[in-house]
Amino acid sequence: MRKKHLLFSFMGCSLFGTIFLFTCALQAKSPEIKPWFHQAVLLKTYQQSYDWRIPWEKRDIRTQTGMAIVVRLPQSSKSKVSESVDSQTLYLLTTAEMVADATLIEATRKGIRKPFQAKLVVMDYAANLALLQIEKAKFWGNLSPVEWAPVKSRTNSDANNIYTLKIKSQDEWDMESGIIDRMAVGHREVSDAWFPLLKLRGVSQSGQGYPLLQDNETVGMILEAGGGEAKAMQAEMLLEFLRHASNEPYRSLAHRGFIWQRLPQGSTADYFQIPSGKPGIWVSRVLPYGTGSDVLIHGDYLTKIGKWTLSHDGKVKHPEWGLSLFDLLFLDQLKVGDSVVLEVIRAGKPIVLKTKVSAYEEDGRTVPLKRVGHSPRYVIQGGFLFQELTLNYLRMWGANWRTRAPMRLRLFLEQNKTVMIDGKNKTSDSYSATKDSTELPPRIVLVTQVIPDPLNIGYQELSNAIVLQVNGRYINRLKDVPDAFLYPQDDFHRIDFLPGAERLSVVLPVAELEKSNRRIKNNFRIPKLQAL
Repeated sequence: MRKKHLLFSFMGCSLFGTIFLFTCALQAKSPEIKPWFHQAVLLKTYQQSYDWRIPWEKRDIRTQTGMAIVVRLPQSSKSKVSESVDSQTLYLLTTAEMVADATLIEATRKGIRKPFQAKLVVMDYAANLALLQIEKAKFWGNLSPVEWAPVKSRTNSDANNIYTLKIKSQDEWDMESGIIDRMAVGHREVSDAWFPLLKLRGVSQSGQGYPLLQDNETVGMILEAGGGEAKAMQAEMLLEFLRHASNEPYRSLAHRGFIWQRLPQGSTADYFQIPSGKPGIWVSRVLPYGTGSDVLIHGDYLTKIGKWTLSHDGKVKHPEWGLSLFDLLFLDQLKVGDSVVLEVIRAGKPIVLKTKVSAYEEDGRTVPLKRVGHSPRYVIQGGFLFQELTLNYLRMWGANWRTRAPMRLRLFLEQNKTVMIDGKNKTSDSYSATKDSTELPPRIVLVTQVIPDPLNIGYQELSNAIVLQVNGRYINRLKDVPDAFLYPQDDFHRIDFLPGAERLSVVLPVAELEKSNRRIKNNFRIPKLQAL
C-alpha cells in the first residue's frame, strides 16, 4: 500500500514538472527594460478646455499622465518636409488625448528629475495621434528612436503574447504581459472615424502612449487602457502618420468615404434593384471625404474593393488576418493616393468606379466634429451671441447629448446639410459636399443665447435659433455676420431665423447698438466681442 502511495506521488510530481516545463516553454521571454530608458519618456500634461456655452471662458485645469515614444520621421523622396518638422530630428509620439487643449506639456526622462517642456508639432485628433518636439538639446542626449515592426497575426500561440511597460514611479520601470484578443476596426466617436486597432487583454498597468512589444519588437502604441483591456494602433498606421507629418498641409490617414449597413430588408433590395443573394454592403450615406466619396451615391450596393470581394457583413479575406472588416485593408493594402476600383450595383446594373484612396478630413463636414486646439469662434452684437454649430457645442448637454440636445440641431449633424429659405418661404438644401468644392462647406450659424441688456429686452429667452439672414443677407458662415451688420435697413438691424425658433425675426436699433455692445463687454467682463 505504501509503495502504491509512493508511486502515485512520484507520478504526480512528474506530471506537475512536465506541465511546469511545458508552460515555461510556451511563455515568451520578457523583453529587456533597459533599452526603453532611452526610447520612452514620461509625460504629464495640464489641459484646459474651452467652455463652448460661454466661449470666452475656460474650464478648470485637469492633468493627465502617460508616455511618449522617441521616433524619427521616415525618409521619403516624395514627401515635402514642412517648416515645423525635420526628418533628421527626433520627436516624441503620443496620443492626441494626452495633449489636446494642453496649456503645458512636461516630459521627464528616466534618471533626470527635472521635466522638460514640450510643444505640439502635429496632432491628428481623428486618429488619436500627436507628435511633440523639445527644443533643449540636453533632453535628447543618449535617446534613440524605436525601430518599428509589423504585428504578427495569431497564427500560433506565441504570436498572442505581447508586452508593454508598467511604470510604478519615475524610478520603477517594469514590464507587464498580455495577449492579443483580436484585430478590429475601432470607431472613434468624437471624430466619427474608423481605424484598424488591436484589442488586447491582460493589460492593466499601462496607459496612453505606452509601447506595444511582440517578440522583442515594437509593433504598436497603446491608445487607451483600463479594466484589463487596451486598444493599440499598429506600427503600419503609426508609420503612415509619421510620413504624413512631414507634409504641408498635414492630411490624416486613409479612411472610407461612406456609411454602410447590411441590406436592411427585401423591399429596399427591390427598390434599388439589388440581385437576391448577391454578397455586398448597402451604402446608406456618402461622407464628404474619404475613399469612394467622389464616386459613390446613396443606395449603391458595394460588392468589391479592388481585388477583395465583400461579404454581407462587410468583410474581406485579408492576406494576414483572415476574414476581417474591409477597413483593415487601410492598414497595409491601401494607402492614401493609391488608385482603387470599386464595383457596385446601381439601379440594377453592375458598374465599375475608379477612384483614389482618400484620407479623413476634419473640416469636411457642415457641422464640424469635436475640435481641439482651437478657441471657439463667436460674434456678439447687441447681446446676441452668434456661434457655429459644432459637436463641441452639442456635447454641452452632457454624456447623453444624443438624446438631450435639441433634436433639430442633432439632425443637422446627422444629415450633414444646412438649409436656407428661398423667396417663397420653402426650405431647400443649400449645400451638398463634393470633392470639387474648393472651400469649406457652409456652417450652421446659431444665436445660442442672448446676453441681457436694455437693448434686447423681450428677446432674452431666445436660444439655439438658426440664423438665416442678417439685414437681408444670407448667413453661410460666422464671418458673414459682422459683414452683414454693416448694412442696416432703415435705422434697424434685422435678424431672421429658421422657423421653429421662439421668434422668426428680431430688430435692433442701429443708434443704440454700439452703446449696448460697450455695456455688455464691461458688465460681463468679456475680453472681446468678436473671435473669428
